Amino acid sequence: MDAIERTMRTYDQIAEEYCRKTERQGDREFQEKMLDRTLSFLPPSPRIIDLGCGDGRDTQYLQEKGADVVGIDISRGMIDLARKKYTECAFLRSDMRDTVFPNDTFQGAWASTSLSNIPKSEVSRVEKEVYRILEQGSIFCFSFKVGEKEGFEESIVEGFETYQSYYTLEELKRELNLFDVIDSREYPEEIFNNSFMYCWARAK
Repeated sequence: MDAIERTMRTYDQIAEEYCRKTERQGDREFQEKMLDRTLSFLPPSPRIIDLGCGDGRDTQYLQEKGADVVGIDISRGMIDLARKKYTECAFLRSDMRDTVFPNDTFQGAWASTSLSNIPKSEVSRVEKEVYRILEQGSIFCFSFKVGEKEGFEESIVEGFETYQSYYTLEELKRELNLFDVIDSREYPEEIFNNSFMYCWARAK
């Protein structure tokens, strides 16, 4: 069992508790500011994909703001939860490394910490797939844990482990060479004992 499948199975088991904890302890106001910043780069009513959508809270927010959005997640537990919580939104169980969407489907991609669950050896596959499904010049917003390590570590749900990759901004700029980083913001404080950064990148 590879790292992504093992992590997916963990999220299938802990989806509801994980999302309760992140919703309670996270800074929703700041997250929504980052979503609004993403929308500011895009045309009205943009077509957006939410990569690793979890329980769908960001998908729902983007839809409320007028986006034509679909949320995807590899975890069946997360997708089932999202469909239950936000019945008016579109969700699809899918691997962000290999989606079903045609070329140039979307004008924006949002990935809130979902790159953190991808081994560094696989991040180029994610980049190529996101680039394929975005129109030229589109925006890819992603957030990540700041650091240099990777491997399994204890989840915020006690007794479970998930794979976590940490990056520096310069490292991700090198890895995502199909995109130009045009803006970045640090999360104002540590959350879950980690530092986070948000980046906006334009498809070349």
